[in-house]
Amino acid sequence: MFSTRARIAGSIPEAMAWAHEVAQIAAKASGVPIEVAARVGGHNDVIWVSRLDNMAAVDKLMEQVQGSSEYQAAIRSAQEKKLFDTLSIEQAFWRTV
Repeated sequence: MFSTRARIAGSIPEAMAWAHEVAQIAAKASGVPIEVAARVGGHNDVIWVSRLDNMAAVDKLMEQVQGSSEYQAAIRSAQEKKLFDTLSIEQAFWRTV
């Protein structure tokens, strides 16, 4: 699994709507389904998760998504609106067992 997590800093409803929108953009660009989840309790975190067969598939996903002008525009929009704490953003690779 591959995940990206970010802490919401702005409007929670607006950030969650954006989270789903950007997941759809990334899935369209990569052909990989991307799930969105919100943390229950604690900080207002959102996480995007995709399931891939290997690291080569992760590299391909990243290349396709980051090469999407629609994705880049969505990222700029979130930055302009200050929806997320940029210092909180982290990506991780998970091995399922």
